[in-house]
Amino acid sequence: MVYGKKRLCSLVGFVGILGLVSGCAGFDDNFKAKQSAWAEQPGTKTLAVQISGHDDLHTQPLSCKLADADVMLFPDVPFFRNYLRVDMAQAGFREKIGNQHAKALVRSAARNDDCRLVFNNLPAGSWLLATRPQFYINDAASQHRVAPPMFMWNMITVSAESDVTAVHVEKDLSRIVRKKHQYVRKHTHKKSKKRIREFRGEGSPDTQQDSWIMTPADKQTLGILGGDQAPTAITPTGQQEP
Repeated sequence: MVYGKKRLCSLVGFVGILGLVSGCAGFDDNFKAKQSAWAEQPGTKTLAVQISGHDDLHTQPLSCKLADADVMLFPDVPFFRNYLRVDMAQAGFREKIGNQHAKALVRSAARNDDCRLVFNNLPAGSWLLATRPQFYINDAASQHRVAPPMFMWNMITVSAESDVTAVHVEKDLSRIVRKKHQYVRKHTHKKSKKRIREFRGEGSPDTQQDSWIMTPADKQTLGILGGDQAPTAITPTGQQEP
């Protein structure tokens, strides 16, 4: 009889664990379809983004690489800002999107060439770009990364007036490089409450956003043929932490 009770308790516990696992379907927090209805419309605009980085400790230029899985573009609506808050607290790209309607709005890059990204067929409007680039030095003297891959985000407006919106995002890694591997611990836990407030702004700390004047060679490499480029003015969007 005791053995039967133990088996029953074990079975109940196992079912409970399965219930918890199946309940972890991802982030699903008050998605409102009306707020993102504009992002569902057919679009004809192209967004091109160049990501680069620098620090004050290396004289060599920093190279950048970015895995396709570490690039996502979201409509700038409260649901996705809340999602980024949760995902940021877990170091980025770990929290799944549970709402299927919202998940269908996530865009992936059509081209990714050494941190030069292209998104096609977008409707005009405000978008949130989330990436996790890795910056490294690659020359004859040395080859090593200068900091762990890091999550960063930027709000980008796709122009309704031009066919192509081209944006350059520059990351200042000076503060991170000085602390190096401590950054990951700071990134995930101790500063999570402070970093939540960043999503009310327009980009990650220590980032600068301005226009990217693409050359014909850039356009050819990225498969952008023709189209007028948006004359975006220089607009710093990063925030400096004290």
